[in-house]
Amino acid sequence: MPSTIIAKYQKILDGEQKRFSPYEFEDVQYRKQKVQMILRYAIEQVMHWTPEQARDLMTYEDAKDLKLFLLNEYIEPPIEAKMTDVYYMVDYAYPYLPRPSEKEKVLWVYREVLEGKRRHFPQNYFQSLKGEERARICFDHLCHDILKIRDKRNIPAIFSKTDQAHQILRKYKLKILIDSLYFSPFDMVTNIHHELTHPALWQREIKIHIS
Repeated sequence: MPSTIIAKYQKILDGEQKRFSPYEFEDVQYRKQKVQMILRYAIEQVMHWTPEQARDLMTYEDAKDLKLFLLNEYIEPPIEAKMTDVYYMVDYAYPYLPRPSEKEKVLWVYREVLEGKRRHFPQNYFQSLKGEERARICFDHLCHDILKIRDKRNIPAIFSKTDQAHQILRKYKLKILIDSLYFSPFDMVTNIHHELTHPALWQREIKIHIS
């Protein structure tokens, strides 16, 4: 029964055994329940945290000391998670906790890339339909919040010259969009904003100083 898993987990914490039996989580019917029970026990009974405190306070070292990485093959980390992140374990244990929106998650990743906290975007981050939506969120953040383009109709003029477009995208860490998702700056802009395909919008040129 799932309840016996806590006794086995306590043996691991006490050093009486190194890991769970490979057959412990074979039964798909009880797998998630068992994993959640272990996580909640570690958070509530060992660390004496509330779910909200766990999300704010748990560190990589805490999870390591609690032997929670033994469960990682049963908890798929979200694509945004870095190697040292453990917040997703708390989210798995308590699905009812409020979570950031997709836009908030994308902007968090993009800001960390811009700030150098991440060397690059997660692997395959801009693939699939969800990846295209992430690309749109990042590109719109670049245009509206970084380049301060207030009139969307000016976007084509800024990205109409390939060299300037590549310079901007390289400086603001979005050249990957051209390298892996779109064929050209024109393809990128018009796929993200279909209403910007009119030729007249692309015949103008607006220069942006790029240091």
